Amino acid sequence: MIAGPVPLDGLDAVPWADLAHAYGAAADVPAILRALARPGPDPEREERLDELDSAIYHQGGAVYSAGAAALPFLLELAAAPGLPLRAAIVELLGRFAALPNDMREPWSSDEQARSCRVALIAGHDLLVALLDDTDPAVRAAVADLLWEYARWSPRAQDAARALADRDAVEPDLALRVSLRLAGARAAAGARASGFPSAAPLTAAVRRLVEAVGRDADALTLARLAAARRLDPAAASWRDLLDAALAPATPRRAYPAWREDGAHLATALCALCGDDPAAHLDIVRALIGHEHPRVRTGALQAAGDAMLRRRSAVPALVPLLGAALKDPEPENRARAADLLAAAGDAGAAFDDRLAAALDDPHRPAALRAAWALARHGDVRAVPALTHALDHEEDDGFGPSAHYGGNFYWFTRPPLREALEACAPAHGPLLVPALRSALARCLTGRRPADGAATAPVDLPRLHLLCDALAACGPAAAEALPELAALLAAGHPRPACTVIEALGPAAGHCRPLLERAERTALAAASAGLSTCPTAPADSSAASVTSPTRPRPPGPVDHCLTALTVARTRFAVDGDEAALLRTVDTVLTSTAALCRGVEETPGRPRSAAAAAAIRDTAALASAVARCLAALGPGAGASRMRRPEQWLRANEWRWRSHESVAVARAHRRVTGDSGLALQVFGRVLETRPGAAYSPIELAALRALTDLGPEARALAPLLRACRDRDERLCDGGGWRGLAQDEEARQRAAAALSAGAR
Repeated sequence: MIAGPVPLDGLDAVPWADLAHAYGAAADVPAILRALARPGPDPEREERLDELDSAIYHQGGAVYSAGAAALPFLLELAAAPGLPLRAAIVELLGRFAALPNDMREPWSSDEQARSCRVALIAGHDLLVALLDDTDPAVRAAVADLLWEYARWSPRAQDAARALADRDAVEPDLALRVSLRLAGARAAAGARASGFPSAAPLTAAVRRLVEAVGRDADALTLARLAAARRLDPAAASWRDLLDAALAPATPRRAYPAWREDGAHLATALCALCGDDPAAHLDIVRALIGHEHPRVRTGALQAAGDAMLRRRSAVPALVPLLGAALKDPEPENRARAADLLAAAGDAGAAFDDRLAAALDDPHRPAALRAAWALARHGDVRAVPALTHALDHEEDDGFGPSAHYGGNFYWFTRPPLREALEACAPAHGPLLVPALRSALARCLTGRRPADGAATAPVDLPRLHLLCDALAACGPAAAEALPELAALLAAGHPRPACTVIEALGPAAGHCRPLLERAERTALAAASAGLSTCPTAPADSSAASVTSPTRPRPPGPVDHCLTALTVARTRFAVDGDEAALLRTVDTVLTSTAALCRGVEETPGRPRSAAAAAAIRDTAALASAVARCLAALGPGAGASRMRRPEQWLRANEWRWRSHESVAVARAHRRVTGDSGLALQVFGRVLETRPGAAYSPIELAALRALTDLGPEARALAPLLRACRDRDERLCDGGGWRGLAQDEEARQRAAAALSAGAR
């Protein structure tokens, strides 16, 4: 045990108040370091370390001046025998050691990043000495640190040799496993990056692979995994699987076996790298394993495979259908979720999914309903109407986007379930949607009718989007839509009314009134700040719980939305043009002189001005697109000028909308093809987003002219790798839409 506090010599000589961390000035860092340096019990010690971690590291990606200054003192704390939380301190240091392997220029050459590297190199001998620490948690943490450090350090050979030497005397089998697995990852990473450390790291890992002394059988899986990382031909997926399942493999020593094997399939797939055939073979081998948690992991690996490759869906759907009868409830729920994500390919098991609606495990029954809804099966309707009438914590959830390259199992989203089922079964859903809309307007709970909060705008939009998907059947909801217009919420109502068109004719007076109200509010706001779009739209302080009130530009956007909807209802071209002209005239001063350049805006006011200008250009263009060629051509000039002046923003929804409208209004496809081509020319490995999907939707309008982008469209249609960046069902759904849209555009171009 240490006798007293760690001295932290030189701590007061650092000008902490002049340094910065994620939350501002770093004047609080010395007190935290001193608190961590005091021996003995401290109930707040872990909280203090978390506070320091979030301030100086803060999720990585940036190096703060306080972080560079704190590293020497953290190294001193890590080396103090008996000090509590030393392993956690080493883990924090390890995150800094890993940063140079992930940071790109210009950040990796930043002065603070260089200072961090210098501090870690200066602590090389101290860190290597910690490999002999009496605390196994400290040894494990510093081993992981040193493998990351060795990838970029000028002393890579010394660090790698020390790590390989440690294996001969290390008593902890789990750490010996980690030495091989982490070392192989580091060597492969150094080789892929072209770092000079690749040779010494590879040599050290080969020593560990070839070491067949004590615990040889227990280390077989680690040695095979490390060998395959260095050379994919060194071990097959079957070799890895057999070693993982071998009785001689101590499961407690392998991360792949944590949580009773729930991570086994994904760990083995990761060891096989980008080998889709091996991934499918591993899933097939483990999805029927005797241990339920291993089967759980196999379903996770199945989702991951489906998310990465289109060909995985038909290969795995039969296995997912069988898993609907798994004795483990969680596995039944996961199988139903994946059948929902599979889209039409999963519909072959709709009868089994319908039977699963009565599953006593509520998550499994709920996901069966979600899958049926995605497939457009009428048997999903009762569950959807129940969800509309009963907002439950364990029921359908909100829409959410999860990034990443692995499958997220989340609560099924009610909006997308309704939108998927509505086209085929709108008449059955509309009554429940009407009731939910009426309750939302009055702010009442479905259970007892008691008043709750003010109008829930996100739910209003959800309900209106679902009604719009119901097609002509949504006309039954016109009384509620009229009430929505009268209550001052025209934009969600317009989503449905525009889709209904002339069938919503009796809403015309309410639309006219909503349009006049929006224009009057815009005029009043513009009269007080005629040349300050940013100030007028963001005049008040906002917060997540109190969004900013609408400004004059927002009122202009509402007026344009309502005018376009009214045109869909009554076809009055002159009325639509009057509104467009009013908005163009009243906002001309706002848009004049707004400069958009790549990079961060000069201020919040500049950012608001840029946002407003883009939104106005898009909204005006959408109105003119509804008119087609003719009267809108001269008015298209301002949106076109915005588009041409902001080429760096062509990868945006606003640019796609303006380009699409420009072609419809002028008949000239040249500008649209330039914009759509730029959007679809993604970098190698980059994922599609809703912006690319919008461009693909627009391309079908071009007919034969779409042939100009045929190579991009064929690449989108024919590739096996998924295009979209979504971590769950959404990634599969967006990619499938992208493939279908590309095929449709190619078909239109062939005519």
